[in-house]
Amino acid sequence: MSFLNFIQTHIDDINNYVQPSIHWREGMFANPVRRAESTNGDFAEVVKSLPAELSREDVVGFFRGDLYKGFVATIMWGGISRFQAEGIARRNDRETTMPKLERLVALLRNSETDIERIGGAIATLRRGGENYFYGIGPSYFTKLLYFLAYDMDLHTRPLIYEGNMKPAHFALMPEAGRNPFFYYAPVGGKVEYAEFTSFEDVYYGYCELMCDTAMEIGADVKNLEAWVFGWPVNINVGQPNPRVVAKTEVDRMAAAGIIKHCFGIEDLGDAIGASRIFYDNKIDVAESLNSELPIGYDEEHPIVIAETDGYVHLEYVITDIMFRLKDLESKMISQHFNMVGDKKLDQLCFEVKSAQDKKPREVNVYFDITAGFDAMAI
Repeated sequence: MSFLNFIQTHIDDINNYVQPSIHWREGMFANPVRRAESTNGDFAEVVKSLPAELSREDVVGFFRGDLYKGFVATIMWGGISRFQAEGIARRNDRETTMPKLERLVALLRNSETDIERIGGAIATLRRGGENYFYGIGPSYFTKLLYFLAYDMDLHTRPLIYEGNMKPAHFALMPEAGRNPFFYYAPVGGKVEYAEFTSFEDVYYGYCELMCDTAMEIGADVKNLEAWVFGWPVNINVGQPNPRVVAKTEVDRMAAAGIIKHCFGIEDLGDAIGASRIFYDNKIDVAESLNSELPIGYDEEHPIVIAETDGYVHLEYVITDIMFRLKDLESKMISQHFNMVGDKKLDQLCFEVKSAQDKKPREVNVYFDITAGFDAMAI
């Protein structure tokens, strides 16, 4: 089951979801709270006035009444670092913070396009930007923008994004025809940015994809984001945890090899000859291999078809060496759709030339798209 399918089967849970309040004065939060409260100034005074538990709804309410109180509540609700607590509290007083918050609200409300709204706000929050807050980086940027834009009627709205949302974004990207390995790399049980990728490269796309997904399933994206965030694996172990399901999908895609090497491939439609995985298809692998119609067959250049845990994995091979875009020049010269029985096939014809070839060779490759995906979407 793809991550999108998992989401679709839990629409009622998403629409009724309320993230539990955070006991932010206890446990791992206690030391940073004491450090923030020990400083002199506006920030410390607001910290002392906050309730012992904080929910998203509480933070939203504070922003509606006082932007500065909402700002402080966001930092504490998000789990301020003990190494930054005193500095953040001391350097972000009301006088210096309020003009920045007001500018951000105006930017979010008045920008003409979603990408200008979100990208522009992020740019001003970076170090050196006019709305930079001392000690506050991208993880808090997104929390702050989420709450500032909470009541705004936006198509693509800023959403909270941090480490636990990377697997979710990764797992949803193939559904939108994007290559997750272009942006991310599964490393040691986590999802990190791929080489040459930064927060700015993924954040708007993450917001857009989450908003589009919410619209597709008929849910409020704010509920979807909170629900997808999930909960630690040792809590609510008796029910599906979106955080765990997303990570499982990442691991499965990585193991199956869905374009493990990006080679500059951002759109899956550009993944000429590379691995592909088809979700929830009903392809009989043995039948495909033995079919009279050669599915991607060429005497010199066969397609290898293998099934891995419910996925169909196709790898293009040239003389027993996996087709790698970095080693070959390739150009698609035609595309046709064929119906064979109840199968729908996408036939792609390429001119392919390796370093050893004197002239390009023409190769036909067939992909089964019976499951209903656009030919160039997966």
